[in-house]
Amino acid sequence: MRFLKGVLFAIGLAVLASDALAAEKEMWGIGGSAGLNVPARQLRDRFGSTTKYGATINYAMGQASTLEIEYHYSKFDKGKIETMPFTWSVDKKVYTSPNASSTMAFNSLALNALIFPGETNQARGFKAREYRYYILVGGGFYRYKSATRNLVYPAQTKEPINLSYVMDPQVDQRYTLATDVGFGLEGFITDNLSVDVRGRYNVVIGELRPMLFYNINQTWPIMLFDVGVGFKIYFLK
Repeated sequence: MRFLKGVLFAIGLAVLASDALAAEKEMWGIGGSAGLNVPARQLRDRFGSTTKYGATINYAMGQASTLEIEYHYSKFDKGKIETMPFTWSVDKKVYTSPNASSTMAFNSLALNALIFPGETNQARGFKAREYRYYILVGGGFYRYKSATRNLVYPAQTKEPINLSYVMDPQVDQRYTLATDVGFGLEGFITDNLSVDVRGRYNVVIGELRPMLFYNINQTWPIMLFDVGVGFKIYFLK
């Protein structure tokens, strides 16, 4: 919670700074992005990397800061547990679940503050072939849903093992809060069209239950790293 308060405080500072930047160029913008979403820490035991898509509305309050409303969607398919083996205690042989399915989807809506260090004294950007670096801090709402189905029940005791005897579906879903921090580079193709490259770390206040038969521990909190490329089009206010 301290981390979340720190992020919200940083966003608040960016909002307050807009009054001091009122005399500078103010612009609205829209954008879209695509990238790679990479599980971190315990989530790596469950899924590999996948794609991530997003859309943004941007308000450039001046050269030094931009507020961004972002929506993104990402889905992990073919979780690692689909092919994960287990040793049956009765005959000591190794089996897998032939019909297993494991997926996890994310939807999020976040407010990000993009802070451009040093831009108050040396204006850059909004001109063709110029670029500028930024620090990103943000927070918002996530909806995630993880569903695992058709896992063979390993605690059977009657031989031979029945691979059609499966556990009940395990579904973890929640609406929750999340924070993100990262760095980026915005380069301008024209005065109002830019390419945005960023990487960031995301912390989602949520959990996935353990699957002890398969030696998978509880996941809490849910952490991901993403890197992506986007385009933005700006319009004069």
